[in-house]
Amino acid sequence: MDLVWKGTPVRIRELGAGPPLVLLHGYPLDGAMWSGVARALAPRFRVLKPDFPGRGETAAPSEGRLDDYADFVGAILEALPGPAGLAGFSMGGYVALILARRARPGLAALALVDTRAGADDEAGRARRDEAIALVRAQGPTAVADAMLPRLLSPASLAHGDLAERVRRIMQRQKPETIEGDLTAMRDRSDSLAALPGIGVPTLVVVGAADALTPPADSEAMASAIPGARLVTIPAAGHLTPMERPGAVAAALGDFFAGALGSAPPPSPPVGGRGSA
Repeated sequence: MDLVWKGTPVRIRELGAGPPLVLLHGYPLDGAMWSGVARALAPRFRVLKPDFPGRGETAAPSEGRLDDYADFVGAILEALPGPAGLAGFSMGGYVALILARRARPGLAALALVDTRAGADDEAGRARRDEAIALVRAQGPTAVADAMLPRLLSPASLAHGDLAERVRRIMQRQKPETIEGDLTAMRDRSDSLAALPGIGVPTLVVVGAADALTPPADSEAMASAIPGARLVTIPAAGHLTPMERPGAVAAALGDFFAGALGSAPPPSPPVGGRGSA
């Protein structure tokens, strides 16, 4: 998909066909973090994985406000031909909650993946300020060094190929974009009071070993949203879409198929169970 955002051409990477499904990435990442999940969902959905402003295919600079990111995603939803599903990971979940609060007519179903509804407390805001100072002084590599063990479970961290892929995504972000993300998250408003008013089908997904947004937070969030379902991904930390893409895709596929309708999942080859 091509669109213009604030006078700047934007390319939204997409694959597949079917009901539209927009995947929102987290910090300090870009849309590529969803690649494995997107490939698994593409036989059933039209999957879009945009880059938030300031990175990748979205050259318009970040304004350091989550509401600006939500406006950008709103423009994507308006450009789609019909109601869409929206899945937000971590920072992307904060953006998805803003759109849910706005009750946009193009939003038909919501998945909140390893995220939380509450705003930062004083300690959390102080950690954002420390990270801003770090990226100003030492750049994206220092941020990647600090974030990697927090994003991945110990088992995933020991998986060298996965850890290197995550590191590459973080290191290619511009310092000013990382600072914009941190400012946006630090200053975000609280969505807890809005949870009971979410009026679309909602799925909450969390890694069993998520240390950044622990399972207890996701359980409380799911309990507060009417009719929400909770799925816990075993053997995963915070970055479940990259640690366990098959499991996350299965959870999202089943949920959005029920909420949006889709083609049935591909059948395994006749006479066998397919590859492991």
